[in-house]
Amino acid sequence: MNNQAKQFEEKINSINSSFLSALDDFKKYYIYYQKNPEVDEYSDNFLNSKNQLQQLSSNMYTTTNSIETNINKLDEKMSSISVKLTKEKEKNARLEKMLNSIQGTEKGADILISDSKIEYNLVYFKNVELFIGIMFILALLVSPKFALGLLVVSIIFSYYLGILKIVLPVVKYL
Repeated sequence: MNNQAKQFEEKINSINSSFLSALDDFKKYYIYYQKNPEVDEYSDNFLNSKNQLQQLSSNMYTTTNSIETNINKLDEKMSSISVKLTKEKEKNARLEKMLNSIQGTEKGADILISDSKIEYNLVYFKNVELFIGIMFILALLVSPKFALGLLVVSIIFSYYLGILKIVLPVVKYL
């Protein structure tokens, strides 16, 4: 488009400079023709300069029409781009809102996962406490040899579940 604008500018400048010299010729031959209408040379030169001015005027009109046509085309393109830009802005706003919602949901999900893990661990330790308590009560109700066997089984089971690793540092401080 910029190249086309330069071409139009050069064409207008060319017409303008030609027009000024043709206008000077027209003035000169008009005066000669009006003073001496019977001289064919003045008559021919006058008609030639008049035709040249009309030709330049016609060229200027054609050029301005071409410029207007290009302006209208550019206006249509700009309108089309403006409509597309508006749609894209609306789409961007929706996507940003969705992103913010997803980020909020992600944070909420992280909190829920954390809370679930804490609740799971609490229930897990309560179950282990119940198991150890049941083993302890069984040990009290049965013979000492069997109680010792139950104690060994519960220690092995606790070690296997990893509870013993958690309980031993606590027992040290008691």
